[in-house]
Amino acid sequence: MITPEEIRERARRLWRTGRPLVSMLPGAQPLFPFPVPFRKPTARQWLEEFAQLRSATETLERESKAARGSGYSIEIREIAHQKLGTQRVPERIVFESAEDVAALAGERGALARFRTLAAQVESHEPRLLAWLSAHPFAALDYEADFATMLAVAARFQLQPRPDCFARELGIPGVDGKFIETHRGVLAEWLDVLLPADAVDSSVRGLSGRGFERRYGLRYEEPSIRFRWLDSRRELASGIRDATVPLSQLVAYGPDCERVIIVENKVNFLTLPACAGALAIFGSGYAIDLLGAVAWLGRQALHYWGDLDTHGFAILSRLRAQWPHAQSFLMDHDTLVAHRELWTQEATQDRCLQDLPGLRAGEQAVYDDLRYDRLGERVRLEQEKILFQVVERVVGLLGGARATPD
Repeated sequence: MITPEEIRERARRLWRTGRPLVSMLPGAQPLFPFPVPFRKPTARQWLEEFAQLRSATETLERESKAARGSGYSIEIREIAHQKLGTQRVPERIVFESAEDVAALAGERGALARFRTLAAQVESHEPRLLAWLSAHPFAALDYEADFATMLAVAARFQLQPRPDCFARELGIPGVDGKFIETHRGVLAEWLDVLLPADAVDSSVRGLSGRGFERRYGLRYEEPSIRFRWLDSRRELASGIRDATVPLSQLVAYGPDCERVIIVENKVNFLTLPACAGALAIFGSGYAIDLLGAVAWLGRQALHYWGDLDTHGFAILSRLRAQWPHAQSFLMDHDTLVAHRELWTQEATQDRCLQDLPGLRAGEQAVYDDLRYDRLGERVRLEQEKILFQVVERVVGLLGGARATPD
């Protein structure tokens, strides 16, 4: 015989599926009455365990909805037993409603909150009822911010791709942090609510400001630092060194013959004069951003990084975007000439995989480094190269052919 506690556990398991919540939504498939299966005692069991089974039946009735006002409903059938006479036997146990399941599962509060959320959605944006049906517990998780999230969705529908920062949407409490916290759900909503031309479907995923780019919000862009090596090309008021948002660099289109990208800040700051040259500080992920700068394809492009496996990996990444890029001071002669300044590359920073973007001479040096042919984890940091050598090589770049290969 099933016990009231076992019935409560069945209710808790059913609750965790979310189906009782979903059943309350308009157009949902009927769920109730929901039968609770149990094994009915046989006539032999009644004979052998009469006292226990009669007590269990009485307990079931005493704890049922009929007695307590909520919970499971039990249907009793009277049967005539040959030896025991007429007996009251549980025939059927059911949950009649979501309220009954919630009461047994200890979730009355959650049920009431979900009903309020469902009413908000039905009133303000019924197209989101399908999302609510698929994510009932997620809705409860976001309950405190649900009204604000609906306001954000309404604002985007009023003005798709608003081209403003989140705080400029004019919704109390909505800033970049709010968008970051709720971007997953908001993205699912906006994909349903907005017209196709208001969603940049080329943006995959929401990391890296993907939400803002997909739905047309402004955001703090990554910045790129550049420096003119030719005083004749400097910006207004004698500005040669500037840090600008990526989009501004993309739109800049400078009048230069060549671009020099370096990884080390001190080297960037001390690059000598070079006719028609613009230097870009390419440290870290800045290299990966440069693929958006279309005018780099029209200039001679030079790259100088550390003479270690990591430096060649960065060069290979740059070549994946701009195949015409040329390296300098990353050759065998430069490496050997500065032997006394070698250090060791950190094991966790090493790159040992094949690099498709390297040319023959670069590949040879890279292989020497990754296979430790010249010593264990050999590294020559670019700032250790003699400045006179840098002056000479950069000076030669200024006199080289100024069109990309």
